Amino acid sequence: MELRRLIVEVDVDDLNITEFCAQHGVSTWFFYDLRRRYAAEGEVVLEPKSRAPKTVANRTPGWIEDLVVAKRKELDDGGWDAGAATIWTHLSQSLGAEVVPSEATVWRILTRRGFITPEPEKAPKHAYRTFVADRANECWQVDDIEYHLADDTAVKIISIIDDCTRMCPGIKAAETVNADTVFDAFSAGADRWGWPARFLADNANVYKISLADAVGVLGVDHRHGRPYHPQTQGKVERFQLTLQKWIQAQPRAATIEELQTQLDVFCDYYNNQRPHRAIGRKPPAVVWEQTPKAGPADRPLGTPTSIHRVTVHNGVCYINKKYSITIGAAHDGQPATVIITGLSCHVFIAGRLIRHLQLDPTRRYQSLYDRPGRPV
Repeated sequence: MELRRLIVEVDVDDLNITEFCAQHGVSTWFFYDLRRRYAAEGEVVLEPKSRAPKTVANRTPGWIEDLVVAKRKELDDGGWDAGAATIWTHLSQSLGAEVVPSEATVWRILTRRGFITPEPEKAPKHAYRTFVADRANECWQVDDIEYHLADDTAVKIISIIDDCTRMCPGIKAAETVNADTVFDAFSAGADRWGWPARFLADNANVYKISLADAVGVLGVDHRHGRPYHPQTQGKVERFQLTLQKWIQAQPRAATIEELQTQLDVFCDYYNNQRPHRAIGRKPPAVVWEQTPKAGPADRPLGTPTSIHRVTVHNGVCYINKKYSITIGAAHDGQPATVIITGLSCHVFIAGRLIRHLQLDPTRRYQSLYDRPGRPV
């Protein structure tokens, strides 16, 4: 700045300008241009102008940056993952991948706007080996977490995740986790998506004994992880983190029914819209449709199965005016789950097998005995 002031204030009447410029390392053009601009603009010319270009060819447009920030706030307020990769996926679906900047650029925008604080020390330092089932319905992972209603009543949320496709076949709110509620959640998922070949859970007796016994008669095998080693069930554990983040962003449910409604909304969005990092940023339901299927080992794939939930009346389960299955008057008034696979029929009450029979398609009434004293 001292040189600039000298140039604009020096008396040029007796000055050898060429020699002056050579002595101070500037061009004669700069000398005259600075004096001309000083006469026109004043003191402002004594500060050097920025050399940054007025426009940058590869600079992300401001409206794109605003969309990135808006999507970040939308996802974060809704309780969903709001990282750079997730934002990039959502914007690519709405605007097109050729319009949206790269994931790294999205990350830099969020960092520049103050939404992300870089923490390089948290970057993964080890590569872990992962185990994934080869087919959809080859393995389901099952677990539960606790939730507190608006009046602080503790209830349970039972979650099921398909190991291969990360799809959620079922999620159920219940007062407690027992043989009945776990089997109900499991069979509800199977009613829509089909029975898995096996399931994986922790060492809770309700899973490794009660659920294993119930679905074992249907050909579903089971596995359980080592004690105090939740990494074995890592996929459902990670799913529950996503669920907890989302549910905490919602109004506190007052009843189990209200909570179940919220869970149904979550499950639909998770399966059909949320891009999942582990499956190429695709929704789980899309991957499930594109993936070869597995099923119980004791039956051919595609064997038709129907699940019916009825109330026992006069000791009989009435199935769609087609079958009347007798199970005994001792079970009157109780809800029953009737699973029909081909002509094989299993009747469950409270998660326990009550009767197994081969249906006679020529008869509506399926008696408990074909003649006195001799079971069918």
